[in-house]
Amino acid sequence: MIAPPSAWQAIWLLTRLRLRRLLNMSGTALLFRRGQRGKRRAGTPGKRRGRWLIGALLAAPMLFSFGSIARNSVLNLHCQLDAVAACARQDAMPAVIAQMMATPFSTALLAGLTFQLSLMWLVSVLVPLGAGDLARPDWDLEWLATLPSPISTVLWARVFERSVANPAGLLAVLPTTTMVAWYSGLGWYSPVLALAASLVLLLLAAMLRTLVDTGLRLSLAPSRLANLQAMISLLCILPMYIGMSFGMGSEGFAFAWAAAMPAWSAWTPPGLIVNMLNAQDAGAALLAAGALLAQLLLLLALGMAVLRRQLRHGVVGSGQHASGRKAARAAAPGRWQLGSVIQRRELTLLARDRNFLVQTMVLPLLILGGQVVFTGRLKDLHGLLDSPALLASTGFFLGTYTLMMSAFQNLNKEGGALWLLYTFPAGVEQALREKAQLWAALAMVYPLIMFGVALAWMPAWRWDMVGLMLLALAGIALYALIGVALGVFASDPLATEASAKMRPTYMYLYLLLTGLYIAALAAGSVVQQLVFVVLTGALAVALWQKARDEVPYLLDPAASPPARVSGADGLMAAMLFFVLQVLALLLLKDQGQASLQHSALAFGIAGALSYALTRLAYWRSKATGVPHIRHGRPAWRVVPGGAALAAVFGVGHTMLLHAYGVAPPASPLPDGQWSWLWLSALAVLAAPLCEEFIFRGLIQGGLRRSLPAWQALIIGAAIFAIVHPPAAMLPVFVLGLCTGWTYEKSGALLAPMLVHASYNAAMLACQFALF
Repeated sequence: MIAPPSAWQAIWLLTRLRLRRLLNMSGTALLFRRGQRGKRRAGTPGKRRGRWLIGALLAAPMLFSFGSIARNSVLNLHCQLDAVAACARQDAMPAVIAQMMATPFSTALLAGLTFQLSLMWLVSVLVPLGAGDLARPDWDLEWLATLPSPISTVLWARVFERSVANPAGLLAVLPTTTMVAWYSGLGWYSPVLALAASLVLLLLAAMLRTLVDTGLRLSLAPSRLANLQAMISLLCILPMYIGMSFGMGSEGFAFAWAAAMPAWSAWTPPGLIVNMLNAQDAGAALLAAGALLAQLLLLLALGMAVLRRQLRHGVVGSGQHASGRKAARAAAPGRWQLGSVIQRRELTLLARDRNFLVQTMVLPLLILGGQVVFTGRLKDLHGLLDSPALLASTGFFLGTYTLMMSAFQNLNKEGGALWLLYTFPAGVEQALREKAQLWAALAMVYPLIMFGVALAWMPAWRWDMVGLMLLALAGIALYALIGVALGVFASDPLATEASAKMRPTYMYLYLLLTGLYIAALAAGSVVQQLVFVVLTGALAVALWQKARDEVPYLLDPAASPPARVSGADGLMAAMLFFVLQVLALLLLKDQGQASLQHSALAFGIAGALSYALTRLAYWRSKATGVPHIRHGRPAWRVVPGGAALAAVFGVGHTMLLHAYGVAPPASPLPDGQWSWLWLSALAVLAAPLCEEFIFRGLIQGGLRRSLPAWQALIIGAAIFAIVHPPAAMLPVFVLGLCTGWTYEKSGALLAPMLVHASYNAAMLACQFALF
């Protein structure tokens, strides 16, 4: 007979179960599997095998962003609470930091850091509560209660696993404790000590969270719990923005609150952690650590006693019944109704689900208002009229944040009834498209109001402001498609846990993409703004194509669509090509000067690596639709016409610009036989081989699966043109049309490569004639 596990073994097993669940949700578990080499999957490929890569790529900028805010918070609190006059000069900040790290923190600074760490701890409690689903029974706890272990062991396991499996809480607390330890002079021991201190706070946060959600589930009906959760999701914004406001500027009324912290706050767990990390001798550190440990044990014991009393009658709530609703009234025959059936259903869901309504239509205003109020910039609102880019970026942020809480969550709102979408007369793709249209319209409500007020308030009409407003509205429409498409990969509506329904990696990717568009709005260059609009449109089409492939597999928890070439693959290959080209050029250039030989070699190396890595990825995934160079129809029938048209337009465009004196300044051609050789190799060999594989074979060929030929051809040519200098965009766009046409007619890459090589040769001859 096998002996039952001990209490510590049970706690450890349940905690490992929770951590394994997190790894499975992120896709990282694939990196740690052992003993499965050589085993092959008999059916279709596993679902979302590459999620870990996206998470790894986004983890670095996220940690850097939160770490930067925490660093600025410590410095701003030091400058404001200690009244350091040297902080007014940027060149004096290194000396201020050195002096700060060499001396103990002042009493005022310790109190201010205690206030900020307390706010971040409160965030670690409220965010998991607001992100959960209080209105549903806690089946997880009810399942744990059936295990052959004492209820106290189960409850301790639940508290412990919630403390270590709280990524939002760790992201809120760890940067602050790390920066406090770093500026206390602890050096590279700071991350380890900060992690240990953060786990103490997360244990207390897990206990409080368990007490709150267990008590609420046992005493309130689901209808009231839904309203309460909507309120909690709003409340978590308050401590988050107060805490982050210290790192966003040196103004705001939160500094006065930090300065008014009472002396007894130093004996709270956050205060003891700050004093322990900043202790100047081992005795003071041990005293603070001992007091912290005593408080931790006492609070956990009291919390466990209250929790056991809550569950003295069992774990099933007494009021687990939903409130009744009146039956929906059918519309009168012939009566006009707004939108389609799917769109009216979404509006009904928005009106009934208060939590959904608050997160979608109220939360964006609170977030924007929190940034303005808590950072002390309320008096600067009139500056929106003086900065068209800031006004357009603000409106775009309001719209895209609304989309993140609505269009991004489309599938999750279906829940277990997702299968019903597959029974409608219209396809699931059409239903998703109608939802994207509805949410794009709703997301434009706040920006349109803001832009209308700004236009009415302006003393004179400004075309530059109107143009940026139109770009912002166009971006909102495009990001509605992007949000719905990414939501297909991010959502798991069939998951039993609320935390598992949304993979945050894709949400961070969505925020990163919106940040790039905001940067384009603020760039001030019409060409750069045009480039981002075209790239965003292409990205929307490519992601929609990938989501369309995924739609038939949404109800299957394991299978994914077979690998095929898509437009998104081409965009990623293009980005990889340009990144590798920059890296190769940095490695090859001599003494800071990049010669033509180095440029040609870097171009060739980047192109060869991009081609090899892309083909390797397609070979491993057994992808279909991979472009070929020669396996197609005869190229000699279409190459002469395409090459002649592209060359005549390019040479004529160049001559016309020179004739009217509007040509951009150009450097003379390099002297020497070898320079000509390298330039010819770059233009006639490397460029056609590399660029046609990416822009025609992958981007145009991938988009061709979902779009008519002329649309895929135009999009591919537009993307090809915008990666070239502004003066060359028009002839390169015509070149893209010609090479795209020859690729469509021949079905192989040889024809567009020959047209591209002929065009570059003609442009070299034209440049030689001009110089």
